[in-house]
Amino acid sequence: MTACPDTNYRLSLCCILVLALLVSIFEIADARQAGELPEPRIILQNEEERGLPASRLEWDEDQLPDTEAVRARGSVQTYQLKADAPIPFTGVAIGWETDTGEADAEQFQLEIRSRVKETEWTGWVPARGYLEPGDSPSGLYWSMLYVTPDGTAHEEFEIKLKTPPGIALSFVRVAAADARYGADDGEGGRAGIEPGRQFQHGDVLETPSIIRRDGWWGNLPEQEREPDYEPVYISISHAVVHHTVTANRPPDPEQVIRNIWDWHVNENGWLDIGYNFLLDHLGNIYQGRYNPQLEITDVRGAHAGRANSRSVGVGLLGQFEPGASPSPGVPDHEVIAALTELIAWRFTQNNIDPHGQSSIPVNPEGSAVLPTITGHRDLSATACPGENLYTLLPDIRQGVSGQMEGQEEIAAPFELLGNYPNPFRSNTRIEFEADESIRVRIDLYSVNGAKIRNLFNAQVEPGRHEVEMNAADLASGVYFYRLTSGRFDRTRPMLYLR
Repeated sequence: MTACPDTNYRLSLCCILVLALLVSIFEIADARQAGELPEPRIILQNEEERGLPASRLEWDEDQLPDTEAVRARGSVQTYQLKADAPIPFTGVAIGWETDTGEADAEQFQLEIRSRVKETEWTGWVPARGYLEPGDSPSGLYWSMLYVTPDGTAHEEFEIKLKTPPGIALSFVRVAAADARYGADDGEGGRAGIEPGRQFQHGDVLETPSIIRRDGWWGNLPEQEREPDYEPVYISISHAVVHHTVTANRPPDPEQVIRNIWDWHVNENGWLDIGYNFLLDHLGNIYQGRYNPQLEITDVRGAHAGRANSRSVGVGLLGQFEPGASPSPGVPDHEVIAALTELIAWRFTQNNIDPHGQSSIPVNPEGSAVLPTITGHRDLSATACPGENLYTLLPDIRQGVSGQMEGQEEIAAPFELLGNYPNPFRSNTRIEFEADESIRVRIDLYSVNGAKIRNLFNAQVEPGRHEVEMNAADLASGVYFYRLTSGRFDRTRPMLYLR
């Protein structure tokens, strides 16, 4: 007995439908295993509570590649996240959970880019994990904050998050916030912002000019500018220097600080911005954490783990670690001068020797004897504040000492003005100004402190002088040049790009 034509047709049609369904299922499975994630759950933030326009986008375990399959393969897994943010953003914070939590933050690698719709994407910005689950109340891993390279608001982002071998993600959060001042002014900028209010008050050493919170606050929550929590006042023994791992020389430093505040408070779960002070490349000093007694004492911040109880945390806007991202820079002379002035003021108030060493709590549990002016890397496993800044700490200590002794203006019979251009690709000019007839020597050093060669050695007359340097025989990277005259010397960094 044979089947009728209609029956054969129905069987063939059923087979085709089943086959198509199986292909669809396999395609979905393959996509999940390849890390191509579906649309996220979008959680809009209440602007009145958060203080600035922002949104959260989240992917939970059901939307992520199967954790057991990822572990079984034991290979690196790349998760690709792409979305249109419902609200334009100037900064993006990326947090995640793993199925085990057994990995160091720096083992996670990221690439991030963004754009305004229907325009060109920015270049990929490499990043890596920065905070671990135990570092903040959020309980998440976090990468460093991404800010749009040109400071404008973007609408789309794309992220590649690569895990260590055999580590699977169980949750991903992307928080995208718009920290422009007066973002609804129709011009996408800071129309009408008033200059930051400053104070000049001091006893032993004059207080430096400091832009208070109301100077950079913008449209953050008014009630948070002077919050109702009780700050913990501390007696400091150390100054801890950081870099914020954001773009160097940002077009709007105050906007970057607002993005950092939003990330620290609304995502990390800290009471306030972690740093006590922040400095931009122009040498402006900003009050960070809330402190009603800023003129005379410090409060416990959230910048260096257990060391917070004995240290003032100072964050320099920028990225100063070679090989990291965004593209590394070297600290400008203006910011180093401001940092020196700030620390000298605080150390004078607390009678701290800038060349001394003292015990301070560190992570993990325990204490260590460290220089009183120290880098974040001396306290925990991090590259912060970056080699290009860390290498300058001896000169910063010397500068602080000179200011505290009232010798800064007469310390040297010359001024080292810097080199131009910097960064440079072939030749650069080192400029200095002599106040009197002196013998001057200029030597070039590697980032590790090894002397490379002498650049200049001669008697000079009062006035401005230039020394030409050709770097054709050098590899790309950061170098330092030291000007010495008698017992005086000054050091400055330069960045060579072949």
